[in-house]
Amino acid sequence: MALTDFISGLRRALSAEACVLSDPSNEEFRLALLRWSDVDVKVPGAIVQVSNESDAVTTASPPALQQYGSLTAARKVTVAGGVLMKEFATALANAGECAPVGNGNTIGVIPYFLGGGIGVATGLMGIACDNMRSAKVVLASGQLVIANEKHHPELFWAIKGAGYYFGLVLEITLRTYPLSVFGTPEGQHWIGNYLYPMERAAEVFKVVESLVAISGSRTAGLVMLIAPPPHHKPVIAVVPHYFGNLEDGPRVFQELSKLGPVMYSEKAPHVPNLSDHLDFACGKGGLRRFNLTGLEEFRIENCLQLTNVFQQLLESCPDATTSGYFVEWHCLPPPDLVTNSAFSHENVHIWLHCLSWCQEETSLPKVFEFEARAIDAMRQGTKPENYIDLPHGTRTHPIERRFPDQDVLTKLRALKKEFDPQGMFTRELL
Repeated sequence: MALTDFISGLRRALSAEACVLSDPSNEEFRLALLRWSDVDVKVPGAIVQVSNESDAVTTASPPALQQYGSLTAARKVTVAGGVLMKEFATALANAGECAPVGNGNTIGVIPYFLGGGIGVATGLMGIACDNMRSAKVVLASGQLVIANEKHHPELFWAIKGAGYYFGLVLEITLRTYPLSVFGTPEGQHWIGNYLYPMERAAEVFKVVESLVAISGSRTAGLVMLIAPPPHHKPVIAVVPHYFGNLEDGPRVFQELSKLGPVMYSEKAPHVPNLSDHLDFACGKGGLRRFNLTGLEEFRIENCLQLTNVFQQLLESCPDATTSGYFVEWHCLPPPDLVTNSAFSHENVHIWLHCLSWCQEETSLPKVFEFEARAIDAMRQGTKPENYIDLPHGTRTHPIERRFPDQDVLTKLRALKKEFDPQGMFTRELL
């Protein structure tokens, strides 16, 4: 069937409120196609903007609904497709609740939970997908099902951590928590910002190593190699989080103060404003990509190599000053949190974030080459069979890095054959 015939038939089958865009020269089409990165953009034959669940089933496309379900006394909330992280966190906070949220205001809530979901709050509420209570899914057969612990439990298990490969998830129901889980009644927590010159790297990493090693602490943080405006000179920013009495934050991280940072600030944001400082990287468009790599431990010598790679990147690609390499740590979740998902990295609490970003397309190959070097530097001392990739971070490396447990991988492959044998939702796992 010709694409034009298919689109015409689809338009007749959808509700009057739905919209089908098929002209790439049209401004509406162009705006609808915008995404976080302009790298490797694929232009579809049509973009379908549905208005209800029936439209979504008809088109096998995610819904454009932007609404929240009602909170209940059982502490749960239903989230529909199209909802972004900040609006979700704001709606919950207005009701005195919160949920594990990602480190970015414009991240989609459903994609974040389907891919596992890790962030600075992971140590408080666990991996995001383990907080899912149910999901409404359109299968490859066109059937709309509810997946939870009672109905399609195996599919529900797979969706939590590998949800992109089994169907189109229209909405999810999540567990919520009182704001006080962040350590204060109103859901605030302490965040510091310590800035150091690159030549202090060894001293800074030694202190951070001791902070990461504290067992059972209510802390998280980022060590960021960045080149901020206006001078775009490489510096080290340490951004620690403390979940407890706000006055205790500076004391917990006093060793960072003793190093004598060239700049210091602190704040105590409410949950919806947790990631506002990352808004510079959250807009649409740009020659960039983002990758997350799990680490076995925080190794000072590896971090020193990472600083060398970052400085060499800036010397080789002056238009890549918006790039950054970040090492994030979070305390491990409480042991009483139940984990039952396809996500295989619950015990990984240190992650390398590579934000590769340049202004000239000709610089992309070299910038991505430095990204690979950054990852190699941080993996020094780790056996290749223990390499860790976040499930939704990349699909170019062996799938065993995303799902290292052989039993989990075998089960996922069997479920893929059951629910999507033709590979409608990618051919991963087939």
